[in-house]
Amino acid sequence: MLRISLAVAALLLSFTATLSAYGAQRTFVSTAGNDANTASNCSNTTPCRGFTAALTVTDSGGEIIVLTSGGYGPVTINKSVSIIAPEGIYAGISVFSGNGITIATAGVDVVLRGLSINGLGGSGSGIHMTAGDGLIVQNCTISNFSSGYGLYVSTSARVRLLDSQVRGNYRGAVFASGATVLVSGSRFLDSTEEGLYAFASGAGVVTKVEVSRSEASSNGQYGFYAYAASSGRVELNVKDSVAARNSSGVYATASTGTALARVSNSLISGNTFYGLRAGGSGAKLLASGNEVSDNDTGLYQSSSAVLQSTGDNTVSDNTTNTSGTITSLANM
Repeated sequence: MLRISLAVAALLLSFTATLSAYGAQRTFVSTAGNDANTASNCSNTTPCRGFTAALTVTDSGGEIIVLTSGGYGPVTINKSVSIIAPEGIYAGISVFSGNGITIATAGVDVVLRGLSINGLGGSGSGIHMTAGDGLIVQNCTISNFSSGYGLYVSTSARVRLLDSQVRGNYRGAVFASGATVLVSGSRFLDSTEEGLYAFASGAGVVTKVEVSRSEASSNGQYGFYAYAASSGRVELNVKDSVAARNSSGVYATASTGTALARVSNSLISGNTFYGLRAGGSGAKLLASGNEVSDNDTGLYQSSSAVLQSTGDNTVSDNTTNTSGTITSLANM
């Protein structure tokens, strides 16, 4: 009987060691946790203290769940994982230098939900992604990267930015290098430069950004900005949104590339210089069903660009309603 009991105990120990070696599908962090609890896979009863430790024992495709409000530190994500702070829990990442969250591993899919990323120095980004297949940012606040970017994606990833706030950064959100992006219900506020910047450079590089029900306000340069260079192509669609109190509301420009912006059913108001602007050969902006008011210039075309209006835009109460050549386009 003793031999059988010892054999069973040895088997259980072996099984436990095997589970520990393979990690866990779901891990937990808490302000009362301890990073030494990686030995027990950061379970809900023995949570870890920070994201970095929990990540080491979280399976690819797994989740890291925040249990209590507090700060959890910057993290470099090198596997497919979700980091989730449930509603009612504050999960902060204070960034004194470098990036808050770095994603630079090919093939990964990352979900970030309910996080607050706050820049307190340095020139990094709140979220900095240079490799990976997919990124979802939902219900997050990214702020105060006054010398860097709130959200920076420079890879051909699928990106979803949902119900989030990006404010007080040098540039709010930058999407480049062939990213395919959907933005919904988000705000880009108080950037030194652009609220949202879509960029493409190089032959065959196409960056696409779709924006709906979002706001770009009080940014030092452009609310929504599309720029193409060196044979790149950028497409920016803005629908049911607001661009207000920026230097310019929406601006499409190209330098030996193609920049196409479509703006529909949106409010473009109170911008210091231009409401809707197209400039540079290769740039085109199509305006449909917008209210363009209280800007210095409502619609502005220059330098061989094309600015098309479907005729159902309300352009009024600007210092100058239109400047340059505005091309009429039938609304069929």
